[in-house]
Amino acid sequence: MSVAKCLGVDDVDGPQMREVRLRWPQWCEVEPALAIAEDLVALPNVMRRLEPKQRDDVLAALVRLGVVETEATIALIWLLVPGATALAGRLGDLADDIDELMAGQLWIQARQHDPEDARYIAAKILMVSEREVKVELGVGDLAKRRDPAWASVVVTDRFDESIPIPAPAAEDVTEQLDEILRRALDVGVLTDADRDLLLDLAHAAHRIGAPLRRGRAGLTSPSVAQMVSEDHVLAARTVRRHAADAFDRISGLGWD
Repeated sequence: MSVAKCLGVDDVDGPQMREVRLRWPQWCEVEPALAIAEDLVALPNVMRRLEPKQRDDVLAALVRLGVVETEATIALIWLLVPGATALAGRLGDLADDIDELMAGQLWIQARQHDPEDARYIAAKILMVSEREVKVELGVGDLAKRRDPAWASVVVTDRFDESIPIPAPAAEDVTEQLDEILRRALDVGVLTDADRDLLLDLAHAAHRIGAPLRRGRAGLTSPSVAQMVSEDHVLAARTVRRHAADAFDRISGLGWD
């Protein structure tokens, strides 16, 4: 079952989407940012021609409407389903029911998104959805922090070394950073909190495609710092300062 089908938004002529489309003209009167399209179905094509700020204005309008009208949240998740589907595809090896898990988290995060937070809405909702799915499956550092008992489990089963193991795919930026951070932790240059912060920054930078030429390969750019500030209970400026200090300590080791 696809993410869209799990959420009931796979058919724009289906019962749920028909109700959303009927509400569209009234929403356009309440939220002028939505009036760029006469019908919800035309909205994705229109949004592709917009600047990022304008796209955020559209999504922010749906978030605000969703506080009182569930149908507006349905419209929002319909727009985000392609991104969520791509994420589910990347995580497909983790669980057979990955589409259901991603659909559930997409709905939760869309409903819980702060109406006052009107920047990088799609990236934030998708990033948190992916993170929470991984936590639910016990994958990643955040899962370990939330469930230290599970993290302390020692695997004792051995695998058959005669079975050929496929060559690993090329490491992405986050995996490369993870290896560097592990080495830095071993020699006492970083704390666990430093490592978690840098990994979260790397993931956020990857999700929004932060420019590599800015802010330590994009990791300390303002938008990326803002995205992770809430999880770390730090101001974005403080996040950037801590991250820059951590990078300086790492670079001072002179890795080969």
